[in-house]
Amino acid sequence: MTTNPIPLTYTLLPWGKSDRQNPQRIHLLEHHLADVGACFEALLAQPTIRQRLARSGGLDALDQVTAARLAVFAALHDIGKASVSFQTQVWRDEDFPQGRRPAAFRGASHTLDLPPILKGDDEQTAEWFFNALGWWDDFLTWDAGEGESACGLFVAALSHHGSPLNLEGRRRANPSPWQPFNRLDGLNPPLWVERIGRLVRHWFPAAFTDRAPTLPSASAFQHHFLGLCTLADWIGSNEQFFPYQTQPDDNYIETARERAKRAISAIGLDLTEQRTAVSALPPRWLDFAKLFNISGAPPPNAIQRQAAQDTPLTEQLVIIESETGSGKTEAALWRFARMYEQGLVDGLYFALPTRAAASQMHRRVAEFVKRLFPDNSAPEPVLAVPGYLRSGDATGQLLQNYQVWWDDHADDGIRWAAENAKRYLAAQIAVGTVDQAMLATLQVRHAHMRAACLSRNLLVVDEVHASDPYMRQILTALLRAHRDAGGYALLMSATLGSVARRRWLAPSRQPERDNLPLAAAIASPYPAVSVPSATTEIAETIAAAGGNDQAKTVRIEALPAMADFRQVAERALSAARAGAQVLIIRNTVGYAVETQQAVEAAAAPGERQLQFVVNDLLTLHTGRFAPTDRRRLDTAVERRLGKDRPGGGGIVVGTQTLEQSLDIDADLLITDLCPVDVLLQRIGRLHRHRRADRPDVYAAPTCIVLTPPGDDLSPYLTRRQDANGLGPQGYVYQDLRIIEATRRLLARYPEWRIPELNRTLVEQATHPDALEEITQELGEDWQIHALNIAGIELADGLTARNAIIRRDKTFFGDDNREVVFPNHNEERIRTRLGDEGLAIAFAPAPPSLFDAARPVDRLDLPLRWLSRSDLPDAPVAPERIEDGFDFQVGARRFRYDRLGLRRV
Repeated sequence: MTTNPIPLTYTLLPWGKSDRQNPQRIHLLEHHLADVGACFEALLAQPTIRQRLARSGGLDALDQVTAARLAVFAALHDIGKASVSFQTQVWRDEDFPQGRRPAAFRGASHTLDLPPILKGDDEQTAEWFFNALGWWDDFLTWDAGEGESACGLFVAALSHHGSPLNLEGRRRANPSPWQPFNRLDGLNPPLWVERIGRLVRHWFPAAFTDRAPTLPSASAFQHHFLGLCTLADWIGSNEQFFPYQTQPDDNYIETARERAKRAISAIGLDLTEQRTAVSALPPRWLDFAKLFNISGAPPPNAIQRQAAQDTPLTEQLVIIESETGSGKTEAALWRFARMYEQGLVDGLYFALPTRAAASQMHRRVAEFVKRLFPDNSAPEPVLAVPGYLRSGDATGQLLQNYQVWWDDHADDGIRWAAENAKRYLAAQIAVGTVDQAMLATLQVRHAHMRAACLSRNLLVVDEVHASDPYMRQILTALLRAHRDAGGYALLMSATLGSVARRRWLAPSRQPERDNLPLAAAIASPYPAVSVPSATTEIAETIAAAGGNDQAKTVRIEALPAMADFRQVAERALSAARAGAQVLIIRNTVGYAVETQQAVEAAAAPGERQLQFVVNDLLTLHTGRFAPTDRRRLDTAVERRLGKDRPGGGGIVVGTQTLEQSLDIDADLLITDLCPVDVLLQRIGRLHRHRRADRPDVYAAPTCIVLTPPGDDLSPYLTRRQDANGLGPQGYVYQDLRIIEATRRLLARYPEWRIPELNRTLVEQATHPDALEEITQELGEDWQIHALNIAGIELADGLTARNAIIRRDKTFFGDDNREVVFPNHNEERIRTRLGDEGLAIAFAPAPPSLFDAARPVDRLDLPLRWLSRSDLPDAPVAPERIEDGFDFQVGARRFRYDRLGLRRV
């Protein structure tokens, strides 16, 4: 509360925004409504944004009258702030006539006070409210359903705070906040609403044209509109673009429109100048070699030609299947360049499975963007990973009051999308984790804004697998919503099975009825590019892409030493001493840490150079490091194992963070037993590049697969401890049938010819027919396991469906409760998605382990280690130890050192 009452002049007209530090400094409500209406109008002036909104409503184009009417709804998003209960939020108790705040004003909300009016429960207020707007009779004629579509859009606009407004909430009819309140010159909501109604009619006169097209009735149109309305509110609430103005101005809309145009342009949503600059140059997308800075090679290869040249650009979904290292990334980026040139998309979101992969890919995409766009119009690719704050070559640091300091001192708004995770998808070019895209289709705050922003860009999802039914269900829903809005997507995988591929291409079909037989699945072409086809029931067309000059034969050695850390360490050290670069990938962080410690114990005193050292600390690569330290680890791994790696032997130990998308190249791979598709991903880090300096004994690629003693997986059906991620209690790779099928492939194929055997290996370990054969052979316990896995998949599928936004339901009427986000649901969704942990802040912030100049101001604890109720109210004080620090949260103690974050 402010210590002084609002000045007399401020009570004449309602305020819409106030300064947190000084609530007396305000921005008039009518001005804020104009700002947001103008921003929405400016957004619809962008061709791709406008076309995506039209497509979500089943339209080919959006006419001017409908656009103006939508701007009216957007401008009225904060009409609830005209209530006395909101306007007096900055008053002290003694400022009220009775010396205390009336009970009717307590717990007031400018959105929650509206449902009784909208539903007619508060008839007294509803009658004058809509009459005061002055155009209610017009409003009801804007659609063909007695106002149902118009009401749905109005409720969608009122839902701009991130969650759909619950019309069936517990708020009872309460006319008091909407009645004149006599203090000084008086607070008069009826007069304010009437004035706003007149202004809105003045701002958007085209909205009130007679004999205009009716509003689209599709509920998906309301959902897409909500996303754009929320985006307009976020932009229009930014004081950098819209400075506060306290004096009324009947022509303020012109000021708002000029500011909106500048804001939209500044943050990169208006591409007019960029497209003009690009069109003035020779089409860069034609020159593949220059686009990717390739010399001395005959680009493009078969998969790249098929994906970017031979497959029509108008295909909304494309699936690329090709072996690791075959140039799928270049194929995706080349297709994007051609689609941008054709005006089909505005930008790109490149989604990867891990933060490390996203960080590495961000650099590659940034270099590509510099070559694609002219220097003065090239966008800055955003690294869409919470905590990283990177845009182009610039890095940022979070300050108080949610401000960001950039190391090049830029403050022109161009990095607006990079400064908040909820705005990542508003960036023209962004590279991040796949969960950031998936949040656009889940019942989490501001999901609609994410989806609307994403719709204008090409969505590329790398390393698509089929192992997690929860994630598969969410990605399916995301792709459906994205395509229904006219968006484009491209999926990439080295190891996609036929069942999963066909589900992506035709999500509505019946899998049990339409699955290809195992033999036919194995015979499917590989490498391949797949696209939906409207002429076939299963909606699949596969075009073989041919060879990509990436063939290699990998010798497979099964070693029953999964828990024998010393033996693993000795094998790795023996190879490193022979000059080999060894990569060890374990299924879990616990096994990785024990392996690292075993390597350190087995190494001779003079063999420190064989181990992974960062900032003079022996360490490993996992996801249990602070973002600041993860960046240093990523860089160090790429330096150690990248294309330009130094000579000599060495060992790097890590987890799944090393298996995907990183451009690293090992001479020897030692890996845990895991599903075959994951194993092939890990093998992709083995002999990735052609090199002449490999040790003779490792001139041919070798993969050592660590298996349980006796090669018996039956104990893992029930094992609760030390499962190393395997089985129902291992929580990483729960389906032991796939693990058993993979184990058998190790013996059946001592040499894996890649990519020739890829399709065979994947189908024989993932196809339902192959898994059923194993289940019947191994007996009752495995049959029970199969039933349990089916139950888990069914439960995960239901959990996913319950977490997905119901875009088939309207915001108004009986369906409203179907679109409302359940209370306390977001934490469960984020936990299951693995989106983020619980952030623990430190004061004073200790220095980074690997860069003393940068602080570790926060760590994300896995959600299963704590609950949100355990979070401290203030930053935690770290206790320094050698090479790290300890800290305590409640009764639980944690350590952060060179081995990462651990429970003590």
